Amino acid sequence: MFPPIEFNPQSPNRQTLDVEEAGCTSSEQLNAAVTEVEQQGQAIVRDGVDDLLIDVIGADGRMLWANGNQNARLGLSSDAVDGLPFESLYAPQSVSAIESWLRGLDGGKPIPTSELTLVGRRGRLIATIARPRYVKWFGNDALALVKMDYGSVGLRHATVEDDVRLLSNIVEHSTEAHWAIVFLEPVNVTLPREEIIRQIFENQSVWRMCNKAMAKLYHLPDDMDLNAQGVRLYWPRSAANERFVAQIIDSGYHIDNALSVDLSHDRKHFYMRNDVRADIVDGFLLRLWGNGRDVTGLEFEGSIHLIQRMVEALPMGVIVLDERGNSVARSEAFVHAGEKAEALERRLAEQLRNGETHVGWQALPAEEALTLPPIHLAKVNDDIGTVWTIVTVPTWTASTHPQRTDAP
Repeated sequence: MFPPIEFNPQSPNRQTLDVEEAGCTSSEQLNAAVTEVEQQGQAIVRDGVDDLLIDVIGADGRMLWANGNQNARLGLSSDAVDGLPFESLYAPQSVSAIESWLRGLDGGKPIPTSELTLVGRRGRLIATIARPRYVKWFGNDALALVKMDYGSVGLRHATVEDDVRLLSNIVEHSTEAHWAIVFLEPVNVTLPREEIIRQIFENQSVWRMCNKAMAKLYHLPDDMDLNAQGVRLYWPRSAANERFVAQIIDSGYHIDNALSVDLSHDRKHFYMRNDVRADIVDGFLLRLWGNGRDVTGLEFEGSIHLIQRMVEALPMGVIVLDERGNSVARSEAFVHAGEKAEALERRLAEQLRNGETHVGWQALPAEEALTLPPIHLAKVNDDIGTVWTIVTVPTWTASTHPQRTDAP
């Protein structure tokens, strides 16, 4: 038995120093000590090689040789392995990789370290990390595969793969829209809020894990993958979305029901309520992710109710119309103007439908012998691009048209 070897990073090896300290300085003695160390090292290498799974495959795809450890793991004898098609030993995905390497035998280019899976006893899969290389086997080109069993690491790896596959399926087939934005340039969240907002919109980012429900929300064609599209194409920078990001920041990157204004594939704005979470590491935002719901109808209805309440409280004549000329809200003073108000509303609706409205002060011609007062017309856009026309009649006031009250 060889004595144990002590390795010292400051010297070639401890055993050589022991020889010198003992006065053994002849070249024969030094060579003997070095040879002994080499033998010890080679023994360790041999033991290590025995732990590996090694085989050699010929250009025709048939097994030329496999070491004893691999044969034992696969439950095969060396005689049984010789001449077998390599496909009978490897899982389908690994077969495809090995076939491509065999096609490159003539070129002999280096092959990167790869994952290969062997098929063991009773179909048990053995995940390995493999170092493929082109070799000469009795003068002929061949492919040698030196592999190490993942062992417990492989089990954890397989568990992670299964979990990822399961979660991906859950997300992909969910009826709720899921999305994630990955920042290829991480966002520094230690900076002031305004700078964080800027970086979130300007740093390079991509969609990830966006499912079919999310693509449907954006009205994407069936053959288009949202994950391959630009983030800004559907979630543009705008005042509304800057407010949305500010809410996320102020909440500590954990918020539910936050409102964003997104853009569909047919270039129409819509309101979306989002539950948002984030992955932050060492002060840098790596990912924003969450789920969303199209709430355009609810938000639109809420906007109309708000407009109506505000307009009804005004003391002068005011009417608000949508893009099609439909009345959305009228103030009390406008309603009390009676026939003149009805005539003015008809004229305004006709102009809107014909695209003839002009912003600012204007005088309208008489309508069926009714003299119409000067009006002021303004247009206001909301967050999703809807244009509201607001018409004010200053001469019609609540005091001019007092409400009728019954005497006590």
